[in-house]
Amino acid sequence: MSEIQRRKLHPVYVFFALVNTIQGFIPLLLIALVKGTAWSELDWYWYAGGGALAALLLVLGYLEWRKFGFWVEADRIIIRKGVFFRDEKTIYFTRIHSVNVEQQLVHRLLRVAQVKIETPGGNKKADGILPALSISEANHIRLVLRGQIPAADTVPHNQELEADEERQLPQGEEAVQALSNKPAAQKRGSNQVDREAEADRDDAAFRLDAVKLLKAAATSMNFGLVAAFAAGLYSFADDFVQALLPDHFFENVVEDSTSLMPGYFLIGVIVLLGIAAAWVLSILLYILKYSGYTARRVGKEISVSYGLLEKKTFLFDPKKVQAVIVKEGLLRQALGHAEVKLQIVSSDKNEQMMLHPYLSRAEIPMLLEAFVPQLKDTPNAAFAAAPKRALLYYVRSTLLITIVLCAAAIVLFKAAALWSLILLPLVLGWRYACYKSAGLLLENGQLTLRRRFIGRSTYLIRRPQIVVMRVKRSRSQMRKQLLTLSVQAMGSPFDYRVACLEQTKVEEAWRWYSRRTSK
Repeated sequence: MSEIQRRKLHPVYVFFALVNTIQGFIPLLLIALVKGTAWSELDWYWYAGGGALAALLLVLGYLEWRKFGFWVEADRIIIRKGVFFRDEKTIYFTRIHSVNVEQQLVHRLLRVAQVKIETPGGNKKADGILPALSISEANHIRLVLRGQIPAADTVPHNQELEADEERQLPQGEEAVQALSNKPAAQKRGSNQVDREAEADRDDAAFRLDAVKLLKAAATSMNFGLVAAFAAGLYSFADDFVQALLPDHFFENVVEDSTSLMPGYFLIGVIVLLGIAAAWVLSILLYILKYSGYTARRVGKEISVSYGLLEKKTFLFDPKKVQAVIVKEGLLRQALGHAEVKLQIVSSDKNEQMMLHPYLSRAEIPMLLEAFVPQLKDTPNAAFAAAPKRALLYYVRSTLLITIVLCAAAIVLFKAAALWSLILLPLVLGWRYACYKSAGLLLENGQLTLRRRFIGRSTYLIRRPQIVVMRVKRSRSQMRKQLLTLSVQAMGSPFDYRVACLEQTKVEEAWRWYSRRTSK
């Protein structure tokens, strides 16, 4: 290790502990500013304590920076850190599933980046983290760890990396159409094709333009993201609202509104305004998250980057993709579009890698052929759909709960709650759509499952990537010869489940997975 040059983090890492502490106090500082706190009237020891804390954090940041070092060898990276307790970690290149370069808002302001090294052994955090490197060195380390350039090349190629980032990429569906036009050179020997693929680093690449990004944001309907953002905002924004608005503002608005319109009409207006506000907010959040989205082939690797305020770049081997998820929301399905996500091994097990945010459903097979050729998507495939006798199981429980809730509402609120009966046909239509979407396809060593909750999802996975397969049924389903099938891939905390499928089709998938042959 002594013969290999020890590398350090960027010197701005000294300020990270202080900046992160200040960032945690920002909501309290803003509330204090809104309320008009008299800073000049604070006792001296408040300022002395703040200064001492800042000095302590700077000293700790400096010691952490001095003690943090890493070495890049021919087949491994060694990370050593710790002020009071020494921590040393060795990660072999062959164990790395993906290398992510991320820039949170603080990183972007300081023009640095962090590198996250993902392995199958990583838990809630990445297995290896280099928290502050220059952007050029972070990209250089990323390419070294994924085998794109030799480890002996220790000098970052700034000009090459910057040119690679700014290279013009095809956009939208035109890029995917271009991917289907295989060059004549691919008819040559496989070794020569591999060499040409290495030389042409942007052989398969695209960038999502502003129009496609806006369409993707408008059709995403990601109300879960909105709810999480609104909850976090409300947790510290209530004092702002109370300070900025007049006293009893909301009470007066409600009284004036109810005097001008009937109660049920007011409820309807509030619901519609809430949905519209959530939709607009979901568009803004989606644009912030996926702005500047690009995907490309870097040699034999896949590189994906996106983000406006917080930029993320992922580099991983397509052979280590665990599964492909094709999601079609209600609006997107009506427009014939979908988004394509990849299940990869990551410390953030709840997040799936976005391969394309908005793509015509018919273009997905060409996209997968260019980026993840081991997995195939056939939109018009003959899925083994849920049989007719399964419809009862999809409908009865949810419909029964809805009937009970509507009856309870009518008993409590009398005629004013009759509007709740509209839920019955809506729930019935929703569960019928779930039943119609359920299906299974086993073809060419690949299992494809399809289901619906609100939007329709299609799950593509090969047998080596399945870590758990479960088959369940109730007593009544047993009599009807119906089975529920679920599979789970490495790196995912959830299983993908399709209920009430034909027993013979599920048993065929079970024998395929367990390598059993029927007698």
